[in-house]
Amino acid sequence: MQKNEILSDLSRYREEFILGHSNTACLLIHGFGCGPIQMRELAEKLSQWGFTARGILLPGHCKNMGGYSSTAHHDWIAKVESEYHQLKRVYREVVVIGFSLGALLTLQLSIRYSPEKIILMGTPLYLLRKYLPVPLAIRICKNFMKKVKTRQRRCYMESEGYTGYLRQPVDTHFSIPALYGLTEIMNVVNTGLQEVRSPALVIHSKKDLLAAPASAQHVMRHLGSDYKRLVWLERSHHLVMYDKEKDRVFRAIKEFVTDA
Repeated sequence: MQKNEILSDLSRYREEFILGHSNTACLLIHGFGCGPIQMRELAEKLSQWGFTARGILLPGHCKNMGGYSSTAHHDWIAKVESEYHQLKRVYREVVVIGFSLGALLTLQLSIRYSPEKIILMGTPLYLLRKYLPVPLAIRICKNFMKKVKTRQRRCYMESEGYTGYLRQPVDTHFSIPALYGLTEIMNVVNTGLQEVRSPALVIHSKKDLLAAPASAQHVMRHLGSDYKRLVWLERSHHLVMYDKEKDRVFRAIKEFVTDA
C-alpha cells in the first residue's frame, strides 16, 4: 500500500491480535467507533519492549452503529472482563491500557479488580467542556433520536502491517443509544474512582476538544491509587497515539510499563 492511502477495508479494523511473548501481558482497549487497529502501533511497540500485547474488538464496533442498542455498554464491559480474566489465567501480570471509551472501561474494570498497572489516554469523564451538560443532552435525545450524523476523521498510522491513513470506521452515523451507554459508564466510573488501587499513568492533551482536559484533573484528584502520574501534552488533540507528540506518549508508556 502507498503511504498516503486510506485503509477502507473494515475487516482490517476489526481484527483482534496478540503480539509478543512474555510473562506480562498488556490488554489494549480501543475507543468508541473504532477497533483494535487503533491500538496496533502501540501494541507493536510493547512487543518490541518485551511484552505480550492483546488487542480486542468491543462488540458492535467497526460497522455502522446507527442501530446499536442502549444495552451495548454491558456487552463492552463483559468483553473487557472476559479478556482480562483469560489473560490472568495465563500471564503473571496484566497491564490494562485504554484510549477514550477504552480508558473508561479500564477504570470500570479496575473498580472491581486490580490490574498490576493501568494506562488511561484521553479519558472522557467530561465531554467537550467540564460544565457542558452533554450526558444530559444525550439522555434526552435518546427518547426521540436513534442516531446522529458523524463526519469521517483520519489519522496517520505507521505499523508493520499498515502504513497510511486510518479513517473512523463508521459508515454514516453514531448510535444515540450507544452514546447513552457511554454516559452510563461515565457515571459508574465517576462514583468509583476512589476504589481504584492500581498504579496509574494518565495521558491527556490540553488541546483535547472531545475529552475535556478537566477529565484528567478529575481522575488525578479522585483516583484511589497510591501511585498515579499525569503526562500533559501541549500540541496534540484527542487521538494522542497518532498526533504530534506520539513519541512522547510511547516513551512515557515504556517507562511506566518497564518500571519494576
